Amino acid sequence: MKNFLLLFLAATTTILAGCQMADSTPQEVDVPVETASAEAAFDAIKSLEGTWEGTLVFSDGREMPTSNDFKVVSGGNTVVETLVEDGVEMATTYTMEGGSLLTKHYCVLGTEPTFEGTLTDGGTIEFTPTAGTPYTVGEDDFVTGMTFDVSEAASQTLRRTGIISVDGQDVTNEAVLTKVTEE
Repeated sequence: MKNFLLLFLAATTTILAGCQMADSTPQEVDVPVETASAEAAFDAIKSLEGTWEGTLVFSDGREMPTSNDFKVVSGGNTVVETLVEDGVEMATTYTMEGGSLLTKHYCVLGTEPTFEGTLTDGGTIEFTPTAGTPYTVGEDDFVTGMTFDVSEAASQTLRRTGIISVDGQDVTNEAVLTKVTEE
């Protein structure tokens, strides 16, 4: 009986200590700046849901119509962008993984570069290639970088720029897109 009483007291003390810890004020958690920026960038991408249209202008003088449709899927964990440039459909995915905004572009060039995205103080999301992107500038044809200026997205305007390595040369492009439909 004495052993039972000691076990009961030890268990009660452990439970009370756990309750006291549960009632204590939580400590503030420091979120790394990179993670906070990536999360803000992902939230900004999610806010683009709907269809955006405009004209894509290239540094080599070409112009073509473009349409970008953003759709939030997987319970809010991923955004799928379907983009059509001059009638050619491509896709880009955006998702958070390990505190980073990871982006993968499925390109008409036959490549699938991956990027990390961060939001700048000025309202631009900058996408830079991840270390695992298996393409080399000057050797492979692929998208090497892109940006979204989302500072005017609330007023239904989005500026998108891109850099493509084609035949060893960088070709830049820019489109000012206007939102035409809500999802």
